[in-house]
Amino acid sequence: MKRLLRSTVPLVALMVGIVFAAPVAFASGYGANALAAGAVYTMTNDPAGNAVVVFSRASNGALEKKGTVSTGGEGSGGGVDPLVSQNSLVLSDNGKWLLAVNAGSNDISVFGVTPHGLKLTDRTPSGGTMPVSVAVDGSRVFVLNAGGSANISGFILWNGKLRPIPHSTRELGSGAFSQIGFDRFGRKLIVTDRADNELLVYNLKARIIPSADPVVTASSGLTPFGFIVDKTGRLLVVEVNGGDGAVSSYRIGSDGRLHVISPSVTSGQAAACWIAGDGHGNVYTTNPGSSSISAYAATKGGKVTLADATAATGIATLDEGISKDGKFLFALNPGSGGIEAFSIGHDGSLTPIGFTDGGLATFAQGLATR
Repeated sequence: MKRLLRSTVPLVALMVGIVFAAPVAFASGYGANALAAGAVYTMTNDPAGNAVVVFSRASNGALEKKGTVSTGGEGSGGGVDPLVSQNSLVLSDNGKWLLAVNAGSNDISVFGVTPHGLKLTDRTPSGGTMPVSVAVDGSRVFVLNAGGSANISGFILWNGKLRPIPHSTRELGSGAFSQIGFDRFGRKLIVTDRADNELLVYNLKARIIPSADPVVTASSGLTPFGFIVDKTGRLLVVEVNGGDGAVSSYRIGSDGRLHVISPSVTSGQAAACWIAGDGHGNVYTTNPGSSSISAYAATKGGKVTLADATAATGIATLDEGISKDGKFLFALNPGSGGIEAFSIGHDGSLTPIGFTDGGLATFAQGLATR
C-alpha cells in the first residue's frame, strides 16, 4: 500500500496544557429525562440536514423516542450504510459530550449531554472530506476523513469546542478506511483499511501528535471493518472475510506492531462489519447480509471463540452498542427505520426486547449508548 511522506513538527504548548477539559452547563434540548436509566442516540444522516435522534432507555431496556436535535450540518444520504464505517456517532468517556460526523458538509458537531437533553455547542470543519469515524480519549479527538485524499486529523475538546491540533493531520494514501480508535492507554491510534486488508497503527508523540508514518500490519482476514479494544488492551477486529464473517484478535506491541492471538474466527454469516463488547468477554457482530447478530466469547488473554453464530436472527442491523451497565445491546435497523433492543444474559445470550420506530430513512447511520 502506498503511503505519503509526512513530516513532524514541534508540539504546541497550548494543546498539551488543555488535554483535560472541564464541562460546562447548557440549556435543555431533546434528550433522555432525568428519570430515565440511560439513552440511545443515532443519526438521520440526511443530506438536507443531519440530526441526532434521541431515545430514552428504561431500566428494563425499553426505548422511547424523545425527539431530534439538528447537528447544524449535512449528512451524506445515499443507500444503506453510506458511510461504511463504525463510530460515526460517539460519546466521550465521561458521557458529557456527544460527537457526530456531518459527512455531507465535512464537519463535526459537538453536543453537551445533560440530564434534560442535548445542546449543540460546536460545529467545526473535520480537517478533510467526508468524515466517517471519530475517536475520543479524554479531551483528545481524532477524526477519520474517508473522502478525497483520506486522512486523520486531531482536535482538543475544550468546553464543548473542538480546537484543531496543529500539524496532527496525516494523509492515509490509497485504501478505503472504516474506523479510527485509540488503544487502551491512549498512546496509539488504530485505523482499519478494508481495501488493502491492513491495520494501521500510529504512535502518538506526547499523546497528541501521530507518528509520521503508521506501523502497517496485514489483517488476519479479508476486509477488516470495525474494531474494539477490550479492557485488557487486546484489539478485536471484525472482518467481512469474503462473506464468511469473522473476528480476529491481536496484542498491540509497544512499537505499534500487531501480534495475532486468534486468527479469523468465522461465523458463517455475511457482511459482518460492526462489533461491540460488554467488558465481560461477550462480543457481538452485526451481519446485515445474513440478517443476524453473532455472539463471541473473548478471554482475558484475547483468545476468541464463536459462542453462537445466530444469537439473533431476522434483523438486518448495522451499527450497534451496549448500554453503560452492560445489560442491553442496541442495534440500528435502518431498513425498518428504528432500533432493535436485546437483553444480555449471564451466558452472553441475547433476548429480544423489541423494536422502537425512529422514523429513520435507510441512510441513517451511527449509534451511541449510555
